[in-house]
Amino acid sequence: MTALDGLREPCQGCAITAAAAISPDLVAELAHSWLLLGSHQVYPGYCVLWSKVHAKELHHLGPQGHAALMEDLRRAAAAVEKASACWKLNLASLGNLVQHAHVHLLPRSAFDPERLRHPWVHEAGFGDSGTPAQRQAMIERLRAALKEQP
Repeated sequence: MTALDGLREPCQGCAITAAAAISPDLVAELAHSWLLLGSHQVYPGYCVLWSKVHAKELHHLGPQGHAALMEDLRRAAAAVEKASACWKLNLASLGNLVQHAHVHLLPRSAFDPERLRHPWVHEAGFGDSGTPAQRQAMIERLRAALKEQP
């Protein structure tokens, strides 16, 4: 036990995964993860893939858990690429704020003049969540694209 153990807050990622099945942002439950449409849609089709197993780091999942999550990520990435018709798909697993294994899938457009820069160049637009109709249409496109993935 460390001096910080008593100060740790409940894991936000675990709370997200516990509520994923009833989330209006749910795209799909995969074998080892939940795919949710991201809260901001400055990059249409932006999603977050959340591990069902709590681990602070991807490598903490162990060899089998890591491989299983990477297979879910492969399927999710292919679906996001197809549904968003993106030029490039950026993947990021940072976990500084929410220390639970997850991966951001950020579709980049060929028409974005900042497409060669990091995705946080558009952080000011992260408040753009899209309309409910736009969000639901993207979720449906993502689900259809995911069904095509083996």
